Amino acid sequence: MSLTLTVGGRLVSISPRELSALSAPMKCQGRVLRREKLEQAIYAFDDEVTDNAIEATISRLRRRLDSLAATIEIVAMRGIGYVLTERTAC
Repeated sequence: MSLTLTVGGRLVSISPRELSALSAPMKCQGRVLRREKLEQAIYAFDDEVTDNAIEATISRLRRRLDSLAATIEIVAMRGIGYVLTERTAC
């Protein structure tokens, strides 16, 4: 199943899992989302989750956002979780 998201005026197909990985930190409004909470948002209670499953999902989502020149990015807070921030210009 694929969903559609608009990024920079472009329609993009996104998986339900990627959408959950994006929307969960959005709901925190700039606060850190603990890894455990993100896992709960992405996976069902009875899903078997491997150690790097969240990192793999976030990595795919980051690549997708980068390819679209999105103005947001997902930043890892080592040992804590993730936060969604506005991308800063270099």
